Amino acid sequence: MWRVGFAQAMAVAFVLGAMGVPWVSAAGTSPPVDHSAHYRTCVNSSAAAYQINPRLLRAIVRVENGTWDPWSVSINAKGQSHPQVVRSYQQAVELVTRLWKQNVNFDVGLGQVNTVNMERFKVHPVSLLDPCVNLRYAARILRESIDRHGYNWTAIERYNGHNPHYPWKIHRALKELP
Repeated sequence: MWRVGFAQAMAVAFVLGAMGVPWVSAAGTSPPVDHSAHYRTCVNSSAAAYQINPRLLRAIVRVENGTWDPWSVSINAKGQSHPQVVRSYQQAVELVTRLWKQNVNFDVGLGQVNTVNMERFKVHPVSLLDPCVNLRYAARILRESIDRHGYNWTAIERYNGHNPHYPWKIHRALKELP
């Protein structure tokens, strides 16, 4: 995980906060803070559009993107996720555009939508930096998984690929959500 000094963390938090973007240091040891209130309208409308419990969508975002950072980008290599340091929207745009052109496997935004789904839906990753757009695609991906597997833990696991530990992470996040 990316670790920063206290002064740097406070400076970044101040700048992001001034821009209306919630931010929590990855270096912190406390459980993730639920910043979903900033995106409540988008969560609720996306969940309603795909007939998904909004609490489940919040839990998925909490597991995928613990800090509710809409500019979050992670590169996937050799079965590992490698979060990238992104300090601005423009930096996120440049990064996802470069990764997209280089055909790199990566995840972007609140729901950590993967390049496989970007290609499938023919959506450019820059549009997924918009939190509401990203949540809409995350809900769609989950809905398709539910339609294939039923409203069960297998469907939730398939949101993340084939990771048998993923449903347990979601279960834990659901218990922690207010």
